[in-house]
This record gives sequence, structure tokens and C-alpha cells, in this order.
Amino acid sequence: MTTGARTGARSPGRRRAVRALFAAGMLGGAFVGVMGFLHTPAGRPFMKRLGMSCPARKVSPAQAETLRQRGVGALRGTAAAPARPALGLALDTARAADVAAWAKDHGLGCLARERPSATFTCTSVPAAALSSAVGDGIIDQIVFAFAPDGRLVSVDSLRRALTAPDAARLFGRIEDDLAAKLGGGGVRVGDATPAYLGGGVMHTARVQYRFSDYLATVTAMNLSGRVALR
Repeated sequence: MTTGARTGARSPGRRRAVRALFAAGMLGGAFVGVMGFLHTPAGRPFMKRLGMSCPARKVSPAQAETLRQRGVGALRGTAAAPARPALGLALDTARAADVAAWAKDHGLGCLARERPSATFTCTSVPAAALSSAVGDGIIDQIVFAFAPDGRLVSVDSLRRALTAPDAARLFGRIEDDLAAKLGGGGVRVGDATPAYLGGGVMHTARVQYRFSDYLATVTAMNLSGRVALR
């Protein structure tokens, strides 16, 4: 995806925010993850304030898959993953019909889109509906993305406005679950404590696992006093 700046001078505060945002992404080697977050409902208002936009609607599914492969390729590890948890679904095996059936079984409201890539977005999802240690309560949004041939290739969950203690607790629970399934090779950036996450806007914690066939990233980011967990 490309970014564009608004015309006119930026204020010092906005310049600092831009530098902090991109420093956070590059520090963790997860620029793709940060940009992905900016295109979630929680991130779009922040992206708008930064004068950024994305011409994703003009991209075909094939082009979107090529861009995804480039982004994933930059983060790809060398060893195969011992497991590939995806909130209870099977990557490269599940199809949109499987996700739709799961959503129907749990009475969820979901929306299918075809461009720029095929996605199935469910909102207000009870954590209990998922076969994974994602914590408790309600997940604001889960986006299932599919390759042009119909394979499920990614699952992205988002809680938009957690308190710092809740974000820290859920971050730790998910991190522990990934460590149990994937081993102790996750790379941590930032401090996932309530004090740090609640200490200021853009305070970010991230843990990431990189394998040749699987990428898992958990990010907690303070946005305007509340913490988004992705």
C-alpha cells in the first residue's frame, strides 16, 4: 500500500506522532503489522489525522495477494512452524464457506467483501466462540482473509478500546498460549505491563513469531488513552 501526505505544513506534534508511529513499527521489524493496524476501524481515524490514505479499492485480488506475499516475505523465518494456530481454523485448508458456517452457528453478524482481496469480517464476537486462548469478553472485530484460490491465509482480531490492565492481561494470556504452541522463540518489543501501556499515547508492546510458513504477531497500542489489542 502507498501513503500520501496532505498538502501544507505539519505541526511539530504531528511530525513527532508520525516519527513515533514508524519508529515503533520498524523497531519491531513489523512495519506491515503497523500499516495493517492503521487500516482497521481503530486505526483509520489516526491514519486520517496523519494525512495518510490508501488506494486499496483500486487493487485487484491478484495484486493484493502479490503485495501480501511481499510483505510476508520480508518477515518470513527459515524453520517451519510446529503449529499454526488461527483461532480454531486451519490455514490453507479452510474456505469462506467454513467461516460462514462457523459464524452462523454462533449467530454472528458478518460481512463478505471481494476487493481488494476476499475477506469475511465478523463483529462483536464472543471470545468463547473461538477455539483459542484469546481471553474473555467480546472481540470487536475479526477479519478472515482468503487468497484468490479461496484458501484462508490470515486471521486478524481486534479489540479497540481496552483499559491498560485488561490489555496487559489479555496480551499475556495470548502470548503464553502462543509460546506453548510455538516454543520460546517469540521476539518481544516494548513492555506489556499496565503501567507502560497506560502511560502515554503510542506506547506499544509487541511479540512476534516468524516461521517459513507462519507469522504470528500480537500488538497492544495506546491510542488516545485506550489500548487497542490486535
